[in-house]
Amino acid sequence: MKDYFINLFEYDKWASNQLLEKFELQFPLNPRIYQLLAHMLAAQRIWLDRTIGIPQTLHVWNELLPEEMREHVENNNTAWIGFLSQLEPANFEAKVHYTNSQGVFDSRLIDIITQVINHNTHHRGNIITMMKEEGYVLPSLDFITFARL
Repeated sequence: MKDYFINLFEYDKWASNQLLEKFELQFPLNPRIYQLLAHMLAAQRIWLDRTIGIPQTLHVWNELLPEEMREHVENNNTAWIGFLSQLEPANFEAKVHYTNSQGVFDSRLIDIITQVINHNTHHRGNIITMMKEEGYVLPSLDFITFARL
């Protein structure tokens, strides 16, 4: 299971970098694109902070400059893979206690990790829709495309 999730985080990094490469060539007109990217990166870090039991360091709608995003993608990926690498199989069923804007919760670690990956995939889909409206040549962000590399 550990290797499976590490691979998904590698995919997540690859997919986010595919978008950032497009934006380096053609700056998006819709500010919502960068807002969603910053949100994805902040949420990914917030969930990691929750899983390791440290205070939340970012706001979920944190703002980042475009030039800061690639560094955040790399830092988040390194931190998540470092965290995942030290887990034992039983750790994935452990409960994580946390508070968010909706209340206080206990969730299984495996569900949190799945949430992080699915959340980013969801918002990359939103971003692709906005890119299409701006006439971008769209990258294929399908997992299978990554898996074939």
